[in-house]
Amino acid sequence: MTSRLYVLFTVLSVATVACSGDPEKLKREYLASGDRFFAQKSYLEAIVQYRNAVAQDGAFGEARFKLADAYAESGDLRNALREYVRAADLLPKDVEAQLRAGNGLLAAGQYPEAKARALAALGLDPKNSTGLILLGNSMAGLKDLDGAIEQIDDAIESDPHRVLSYTNLGELQLAKGNRAAAEAAFKRAVEVNPQSEPAHLALANYYWASNQRDQAERELKTALEIAPKSLSANRALALFYAFGNRASESERYLKTYADLSPDVEPKLILADSYIVKNDSERAQAVLQPLLNTREGFAPANLRLAAIDFAAGRRPKAYQAIEDVLKREPRNEEALLEKGRFLMVERKSSETLVLANSVVAANPNSVPGHFLKGMALAAAENTDRAIETFQEVLRLRPSATPALVQLARLNLLNGNAAAAVEFLNQAIKQQPNLGLAHLLLAKSLLALGKLDAAAPEVMALASSNRSSADAQTLLADFYWKKGDNRRAKDAYDQAYKLQGASVEALKGLVRADLVQQDFASARSRVERQLVSAPDDEALLILAGNTYLATNDVQKAESMFRHLLQVNPSNIDAYARLGVIYASQNRLDEARKEFEELSHRQPKAAVTATTMAGVILTLQQKGDEARKQYERALELDPRTPVAANNLAWDYAENGRNLDIALQLAQTAKARLPNNANVSGTLGWVYYKKGMAGPAVASLEEAIRQAPTAPSIHYRLGLAYLLKGDRTKARGSFEQALKLNSEFKEAADAKRVLATLKG
Repeated sequence: MTSRLYVLFTVLSVATVACSGDPEKLKREYLASGDRFFAQKSYLEAIVQYRNAVAQDGAFGEARFKLADAYAESGDLRNALREYVRAADLLPKDVEAQLRAGNGLLAAGQYPEAKARALAALGLDPKNSTGLILLGNSMAGLKDLDGAIEQIDDAIESDPHRVLSYTNLGELQLAKGNRAAAEAAFKRAVEVNPQSEPAHLALANYYWASNQRDQAERELKTALEIAPKSLSANRALALFYAFGNRASESERYLKTYADLSPDVEPKLILADSYIVKNDSERAQAVLQPLLNTREGFAPANLRLAAIDFAAGRRPKAYQAIEDVLKREPRNEEALLEKGRFLMVERKSSETLVLANSVVAANPNSVPGHFLKGMALAAAENTDRAIETFQEVLRLRPSATPALVQLARLNLLNGNAAAAVEFLNQAIKQQPNLGLAHLLLAKSLLALGKLDAAAPEVMALASSNRSSADAQTLLADFYWKKGDNRRAKDAYDQAYKLQGASVEALKGLVRADLVQQDFASARSRVERQLVSAPDDEALLILAGNTYLATNDVQKAESMFRHLLQVNPSNIDAYARLGVIYASQNRLDEARKEFEELSHRQPKAAVTATTMAGVILTLQQKGDEARKQYERALELDPRTPVAANNLAWDYAENGRNLDIALQLAQTAKARLPNNANVSGTLGWVYYKKGMAGPAVASLEEAIRQAPTAPSIHYRLGLAYLLKGDRTKARGSFEQALKLNSEFKEAADAKRVLATLKG
């Protein structure tokens, strides 16, 4: 029989023998038995016996007090507090019972109740220093700092050698803002007991918070000299050096902290420190043993998965995640880590499904909503991404990454002013956040605020000379200032740093075209096409470059290849249409695409859609409609055909319900395209749905702020909604952008009625 079984057998034997007899005698026997177990540190067995004693007499205060002690020693603080309070009620003249109950209530944040217990103890012993400290701390919790300081002063007077009193006084003075008095109190605690580790740690914390790092380091080291195996001192020094960018010095103390502590968390922190240093070998050595512990299994697996994923061992990484989810199917961090892996692999739709499952299970999950926002942004569903990041801020107003993402998305949407507001908040919270400063500079440039942008641009360019993004930003700044020579030099530097940067290449090509150096412009584009023949942004740039150099044939080949790469690229259809119209080749091109749709089934959807675009340009509405309908029969989700057919139905005022479905299909596939947003808004307008019409057309304006026709239609939507002031503003803006645009005559007519 093991000793453990023997102990349990003994408890059961005592309980059996004592099941009958005098209750007064039995409760004393149970109490004595509990005391023996407590003395042996067998706290669970002691709890059983003390509870037996209480069962015999519910008003047995002594048993309840000892039961509370046993709960506290076993780590069950909730039950300990409950029993301390009951014991204090049953032992109103026991100072220690009142103090234990009071300190438990204080720790639980129940300050009025803690204060009442302190007053009860002081009523029995007015100079009791522990009671005075309890009263002071409870008053501090109630925000009565002056009263709290007075009580701590009384505690010091009653027991001048008690270190805790001075440290409490220092904390209270600090909370009140009296830094000099706080420092004096912390120093006095050290003077009273120079060998007190807590006193030196308290003084060190004060110096650290006051940014007196040399003094803080001295006190921390003194605390460690006094207690070399102190968890608190080793942890404090590890953090002190880590936050002071002295990671090499931090490691020693962090390792000691992890070795001394029986808990998993310090070992995870140590592993994380190795991961940050890219020392995966030592990180794995710390993490592997934790896989065999209940508390460490999940967090260690997740860290090992991250190490494997970063090293390219992706199947192994995913397997580690699945091992955790097999044991804990709703482990939020495991689901989030899997989602992050999927995002790296550009699997935004799978990430979105997973993120939705996280926030469905935990609507207050900040990282869950953030991951969802990133997935939506990657899928180019900008508006929903913005809504999701705003939800992150609602849950955690200080979430700087969400502020930065909101700024980035608003800048993409053309709302640079909103981006600036978000970025100012982010920089206020993290002044050295480079990405926030980069986006702020871009936003200010977009707003034309060159003077405000100048210090941001120059600071980024000078401190990030090896960053292509920073040098491209500098080039954009010079270009907007009209300093073409400096702009071209900066674009050239950016391109040398990152040869695949289409933005830098675009700037160089633009500069070449301004200087009429057409050969250089073409040569730059063609060199990059060799290494990235299917890059959509590069194909658009190449096509536009060939158009600018009057090589229409090559421009056409670029846009046609772009449609092979991405049949949903609406810009390619538009540019090809312009080319065919300018060359009077609409009939020839239409026949070619119609033949292609029959000859190559894989290209049928794209070719049929292009034939419809050409027929639209030829104002052959009925024939164009048939082509779009045929394209949708082949692929019901093809966005360009869906958008154009929705527009056709709306313009002709028929099939509006189907038009809405088509417009929504196009919007789901091309969420950031102004034409698509405008079509959806126009369909809503035609259906008499003013609110959705305004919302969609406002979004279209954000995506294409210089499109007069969209401003015109937004004006009509405002009128439908009854907002004459905004309607007038939209019509005026449309005419300001272009007084001769297609609907200009009607805009002028309606505007005249609004001014009348």
